[in-house]
Amino acid sequence: MSTIREVAKEAQVSITTVSRILSNDPSFHASEETRRRVMEAVRALNYQYAAKRSQIHIGCIMSLTYSYSDPYFNDILNGIQSFCSGHNAYISLIVSYAQFHEMKDGLEKQLSELDGLIITDLPEGRLDFINRINKKLVFVDNYINGCCNVGYNEIFANQLVMDHLIACGYRKIAYIGGPSDYQEFDASPRMMVYRETLRKNGIPFDPDIICDCSWDHQLCARQTRELLARRPDTEVIFAGSDSLAIVILAQLNQLGLRCPEDIGVAGFNDIDLASSFSPPLTTLRLPSIEMGKVAARVLIEQITTNTSQNLQILLPVELKIRSSTRKIRG
Repeated sequence: MSTIREVAKEAQVSITTVSRILSNDPSFHASEETRRRVMEAVRALNYQYAAKRSQIHIGCIMSLTYSYSDPYFNDILNGIQSFCSGHNAYISLIVSYAQFHEMKDGLEKQLSELDGLIITDLPEGRLDFINRINKKLVFVDNYINGCCNVGYNEIFANQLVMDHLIACGYRKIAYIGGPSDYQEFDASPRMMVYRETLRKNGIPFDPDIICDCSWDHQLCARQTRELLARRPDTEVIFAGSDSLAIVILAQLNQLGLRCPEDIGVAGFNDIDLASSFSPPLTTLRLPSIEMGKVAARVLIEQITTNTSQNLQILLPVELKIRSSTRKIRG
């Protein structure tokens, strides 16, 4: 059986060159002539190359907890995986927010062995640790100064939803959701847009119809019932995510309330099932899969070129108007 050394000698190149060409190493740039000689030598010597695992190993730290999961993050992961599969890269580690917060034994070693990380959120104080292990980084839907960030314009996205609800004639607009872990609830872009939209339209801000459920589904269900018990005049509920909107719609059904005739519901994300809800959900479509793809592309570029990038990449969003909100008033 021939060896890689014999292939290198036949092709008149180094063993390293043969290995990197046969492993499709994306960071290795060889001329077409060199690649041709290597492949001819492989065929002439009937060399069987046992391909190594990709040299690019990516980790993902996602905004998930033991009590909360959202298809939004699965879409981001699908986008990352989709790009990696065609570029000789692997998602070698997926760490939830809670796991990274606890930082159990062995996790630091696993993270230190990766080539780079894609992160949606970090517990407070963990950014210094990430910087210490000196990995290439890309943040998704989470702006971190000095780092590469892929996301969307939060202000514009939330403004689209609020402007639509106002155009529908709603004035008593409740909110149930939560902020990002790195933001104070009242200081979040969504709450700033919410308050400013009310102010511009002469609608008093009413904190009694604002509910922070911290993205917990059970708490969301309870807060929906409590909200409608104390404020039955609520006209529409803006849910912080489509997953929470599902919970809210279920509670309305149990209470015998019709949507949108008795109360409207708007979501955020446009997950795959949003158009199949009963009624189909008005929501804001986020480019979640594309964000994952772009994040993977940028991270792999940093790894293969051994450079660091400080980019803010914003992808387009789209309001999807369906029948969970009433028609726009003329």
